[in-house]
Amino acid sequence: MSEISLRDLVLTRETSVDFYHETRQGVTSRREAIDELEVILDDVTDPFRRGVVLDLLGRREEARETLFGCKENILCMHLLGKLLLEEGSSKKALKILEAGWKSCGAGEPRVGMLLCEALILEDKIDEAKVLLGSLQVQDDQPRICYLNGLLHQHEGDYQDALESYSTAAEGNPDETRFLFRLGYMHSLYGDEEKAIEAYRMCQRSTPLYAHAMINLGVLYEDSERFEEAITCYRMVLLSNPDHARARLYLRDASASQSMYYDRDKDKDNVRKQQVLQIPVTEFELSVRSRNCLQKMGIHTLGDLVSKSEPELLSYKNFGETSLQEIRKILNQKKLRLGEGSRSDDTFMLSIDGEAASLLGEPVSLLELSSRSQRCMDRLGIETIADLMQRNELELVSQKNFGVTSLNEVKRKLSDRGLHLANG
Repeated sequence: MSEISLRDLVLTRETSVDFYHETRQGVTSRREAIDELEVILDDVTDPFRRGVVLDLLGRREEARETLFGCKENILCMHLLGKLLLEEGSSKKALKILEAGWKSCGAGEPRVGMLLCEALILEDKIDEAKVLLGSLQVQDDQPRICYLNGLLHQHEGDYQDALESYSTAAEGNPDETRFLFRLGYMHSLYGDEEKAIEAYRMCQRSTPLYAHAMINLGVLYEDSERFEEAITCYRMVLLSNPDHARARLYLRDASASQSMYYDRDKDKDNVRKQQVLQIPVTEFELSVRSRNCLQKMGIHTLGDLVSKSEPELLSYKNFGETSLQEIRKILNQKKLRLGEGSRSDDTFMLSIDGEAASLLGEPVSLLELSSRSQRCMDRLGIETIADLMQRNELELVSQKNFGVTSLNEVKRKLSDRGLHLANG
């Protein structure tokens, strides 16, 4: 594409909901396009066009401010909602898209489809289904499949979600959100090579899809491909030098290059991790049990073993019959309910007075490595007491957390007269 054709595309092409995508394709197709956009930006006065160019230049915060300043323009609201969804800000996206949908009615079904996505991500499933049914869009099957995938995923139907995301990505491989979800679902099923393939396709997008690159880097780390993981994190930092997670993960991956891993000891941990990630929908359950687990937010065996029998029985409509079903499933996988929990009395009696004074302190007091601290963040462990109520299995079942990190945590606790829960 010549310079004049890119200029024409940005300044004179008729705008529509596809304008951003068309311009991004034009930018992606040639190496010098970013330099050209820097020059063209000075001549762009229309807020929608300017928001598009700013975002493609990697200046997303400026792009959002520009788009937010023209709420009366439905195209601005559509693009702003799309960018917010890509960043994982579904709550903000929902507010923007609801206002946009009210202003345009059914005139822009693509706005309605983005609104459906935001509603699903914010757990407003009934509203999303009603809206999706009213759109009656027949000529955009990839987006319909993508939304169906989100619904399936929310309802715990992971195999159907995977198939829907696959169809969506095949029908529109340039839509990075579709590829991101496909990669995530492959990763959930333990098919890391397919997950890596999906995330790598996101590398082609301009601007860089940071969430996809972070996930890709983590997968590379799990495969001990540290150089490739480092490249992913550096790519994110090149486009956003203030990206805190990328900076933390880069430091962690760099340190991991010199770590020693005992592969024989890790084999059992890997097996346990894979078992804990199995969706509960893979097992034959009664409708009553399946509905109760779904409403409790229990989607995997890992979610299930974190609950105790009293916790399950306290839930409405969950009785002894359902409990027997759950026990049977867990026995098949050599698991049991409440593996990470102990009663408060037992917990308190197992430590002395001086050590007990540390229970309310933040876990940061232990000065863990970034890899270990990242596991604490994922598990929602904020205090030392929270950590002590977890067992070894719960920790090593976390991605990128191996024996080295486990031994570090145990040593830090032991130095203070503390210990993890018994498995």
